[in-house]
Amino acid sequence: MNKKLYKSRRNKTLAGICGGLADYFDIDVTIVRLIWVAFFFLSAGIPIIFAYIIAAFIIPEEPMDNNDYKNPYENVDYKVEKSEQNEQ
Repeated sequence: MNKKLYKSRRNKTLAGICGGLADYFDIDVTIVRLIWVAFFFLSAGIPIIFAYIIAAFIIPEEPMDNNDYKNPYENVDYKVEKSEQNEQ
């Protein structure tokens, strides 16, 4: 198992740190964001802000070929049919 920590390109609000951590630990990104908010209030804010900024500079961006982007329109199935109207 050779997992690497990257900033997420899909689950990105500010820098993609929480999304990247969620992908790495295979949990929901909302849980990671709630943990960050809890640490923010428990640590008086300043240390967690510095940790986020440092992580934003240190953690690399997720490579384009390493993600499984799905087409958001892949489940849309529509057809355009030409209606045949009698022109008179």
